Amino acid sequence: MSLSKQAKTLTKPQIKLITGLIHQTRYPVRNQAIFLLSVRAGLRALSP
Repeated sequence: MSLSKQAKTLTKPQIKLITGLIHQTRYPVRNQAIFLLSVRAGLRALSP
């Protein structure tokens, strides 16, 4: 299996869009914390 594929990254506008959508969920504080932790910890790649 080849490991040469590049990870898909999130842009800053995409992160803003997702955080806006998260505010419409049932538990927005929890969901935003999970999402932002995953972005900041590198679990989701952020584009340069």
